[in-house]
Amino acid sequence: MHLAVGEGLVGTVAKSGAPLAVQHAQEHPDFKYFPETGEDRFASLMAAPLAVRDVTIGVLVVQTVNPRHFGAADVELLQTCGQLLAPVVLNARLLELVSGSDDDRGRFVDQLARAGVPVADGRPSREERNVELRGTAASTGIAIGPIYLLEDPLDLARVDYTPSGDAAQERSDLVRAIADARRELDDVIDEVGENFGPEFASVFNTHVQILEDHGFLQRLERAVAETGDACQAVRRVVDDYRALFGRIEDPYFRERGDDIEDVGRRVVAKLLGVRHRNVPLEPGSVVVTSMILPAHFTMLEMDKVAALVAEHGGATSHGAIFARTLEIPSVTGVEGLVRTARPGETAIVDGTSGRIYLAPDEALLAEYRRAQQRFEVAVGHLDALRHRPAETRDGRRVVLSANVGLLADLRLVERHGAEGIGLFRTELLALAHRGAPPEDEQEILYERVARAMAPRPVTIRTLDLGGDKAVPNLGLEAEENPQLGCRSIRLTMRHEDMMRAQLRAILRASAVGNVRLLLPMISAIDELREVRRLVHATQDELARRGFAYDPALAIGIMIEVPSAALISDALARECDFFSIGTNDLTQYTLAVDRGNEAIAHLFRPLHPAVLALIDMSVRAANRAGIPVSVCGEMASNPLAVPLLVGLGIGELSGTPRAVPVVKEIVRSLDSGDVTADARAALASGTVQEVEQIACERLERAGLLEHPDIGSWLVEIVSRARQG
Repeated sequence: MHLAVGEGLVGTVAKSGAPLAVQHAQEHPDFKYFPETGEDRFASLMAAPLAVRDVTIGVLVVQTVNPRHFGAADVELLQTCGQLLAPVVLNARLLELVSGSDDDRGRFVDQLARAGVPVADGRPSREERNVELRGTAASTGIAIGPIYLLEDPLDLARVDYTPSGDAAQERSDLVRAIADARRELDDVIDEVGENFGPEFASVFNTHVQILEDHGFLQRLERAVAETGDACQAVRRVVDDYRALFGRIEDPYFRERGDDIEDVGRRVVAKLLGVRHRNVPLEPGSVVVTSMILPAHFTMLEMDKVAALVAEHGGATSHGAIFARTLEIPSVTGVEGLVRTARPGETAIVDGTSGRIYLAPDEALLAEYRRAQQRFEVAVGHLDALRHRPAETRDGRRVVLSANVGLLADLRLVERHGAEGIGLFRTELLALAHRGAPPEDEQEILYERVARAMAPRPVTIRTLDLGGDKAVPNLGLEAEENPQLGCRSIRLTMRHEDMMRAQLRAILRASAVGNVRLLLPMISAIDELREVRRLVHATQDELARRGFAYDPALAIGIMIEVPSAALISDALARECDFFSIGTNDLTQYTLAVDRGNEAIAHLFRPLHPAVLALIDMSVRAANRAGIPVSVCGEMASNPLAVPLLVGLGIGELSGTPRAVPVVKEIVRSLDSGDVTADARAALASGTVQEVEQIACERLERAGLLEHPDIGSWLVEIVSRARQG
């Protein structure tokens, strides 16, 4: 039989940790009768705890048939016996469990854990509270819950594998393992496609393509022939690919090496006969892992996952993208996380700031519970108002659109009330294919997006790849200065077949009637004219072949190079709209690589020089009578929004989740006030002066007292004023 702590006289001793002596036990208020014990014949009871390191692991009991008064000496003697017996009982129980069942061991471990013994993973108990770790904010939101430490994926470097000694047998085993992995991936693709959508499944299509890649298979075959060891062959080839990807500066592309390693682990698992299993979770679990992998989304009960936290990886990994699409708070790149986190302990995950708190005290828990509630209430309130227009108090309309790259993102566009897609990033599909995606697959994707959004506009940008983004199968050479090298439109125009294929796909999708074409990184009139000639030639080709397209397709350019802003009058006369990419425009204007930690603090989008180039571009667009939008991170920056509206920007396109917040800011502004602010900002000499103007506008507009976003804006304003 089992007694709960605090149940009956024995349970009372276990709970209090203090001895108990009762002459008439059945008359004691805590007495509880258990027929199966046969103890009804006993009158008196004396009990003392069995304690190891101040943790009660059991109770030592003496009972007598005849009533007896137990004196202080009796109680002291029993306590002494308990102290001597406790470690003996514990060791005996542990030895017994070595040969016992998993269930027995699990129950005993649970009992120890409930009693306060730190047995979850053999680590000492944590005395420190509010242990703060920092990483990269990968998906916004706040989560509080128990930690589930997800076991590391199969470590290829430490696999215990004994080769057969027969090279032919090893090759045969490897071929079988690859075939098994391929079949398993087919099942995963079906499951993920059904549960999460086709864009999630496309990541696993990438894994299939790796397993079918002739070069990859040839390398494996050579390696197994040279080593006579199937496992070592996989490890060698994966290491070679990882080294190749590791030389790429761009984090998104560097992390594509994770896909190769994931495939290698799957093949080795088949060699070893290891099966993937579903992971049972408590509701509201904070999943801690060394790296967020796409496979985790098929292993975990995602409806029970409150947050995902990883020691490695970045915000552009496939796992992080999945988390953002599912709106699960996520932080990556948390150094020392797996070593520090303890299974079952409470953790706070702040996916907005990239902070993790382990073993929070009640004060911190209360603070974050309030913040979590405010966040959830605010999102709910703002989403409920998504059909309200984004217009200033004096009636000036601002269009709020979303930047997306996955079909699965469209549900976020709908949820948060975006008025269209201001930027559809086509490179995500190319990344999934490790090169130029098939034309028919592009056309299907673009058309599905256009039809899903119709009649709202969809702006599709041509591939923005190249430079340091050494995509396999494009034959790109390493460059000394990749950000200033063969990238974006320069790359696609050098690969005319690839560019024509994408233009055909976009043009055919334009038959839906709501598609616009956006050309990235245009720096000169000649580039724009050359691309337009290619577009017209592609239109003629489609007409000859009998394919429908929109003959009035609008062609716009991104203003993200200073030269484009400086000649924006000439460019505006030869295109249909401007989209200002403030991320690259800031980088090139200030000569700051924002990925370089040593100088990242110099990346300041509100620099007066950046604002001057934006102003120049807006004025040129207005003179030519074409619309102008901003599609960089500034479009979601609360400090930047009033200034952009004041500069005359008519459309802001940012993350879907930012749309409701930006809408509330716009609705609190007066166009005359922000126009004056913008003029003052252009006349400023420092970033600090510009930020002070922006902070004062948010304050004067009453936004710092806003019931849903006020507390968040207070933090932003406070940080800006502190410099």
